[in-house]
Amino acid sequence: MKKLLTLKDIMDVCNVGCSTVYRWRKNKTFPESVGIGKLLWSEQQITEWLNRQSAANSPVNVPTTRQEKQKERDHKARQESTKARLQYHAHNLCNTKGGQ
Repeated sequence: MKKLLTLKDIMDVCNVGCSTVYRWRKNKTFPESVGIGKLLWSEQQITEWLNRQSAANSPVNVPTTRQEKQKERDHKARQESTKARLQYHAHNLCNTKGGQ
């Protein structure tokens, strides 16, 4: 069974507020929800979306200055943090649903 994420999970994983998620949905830049009557997204759908966002925001050129290198390290750290939060919330969601 696919793991489903709630709006709260999405807010935690992406580190954004509710209004940002609604704006993304309105602008069609965020995956469509799969829930009926309640906003739910599949974990796989969100993981793929996050990966596309990371790829789109990755610098094309190799950073050369100290400031650019630090910016790249910060960007990678944010990516890893976001992935870790997604895994954490997916794990907790699975455990609170009795492993289903």
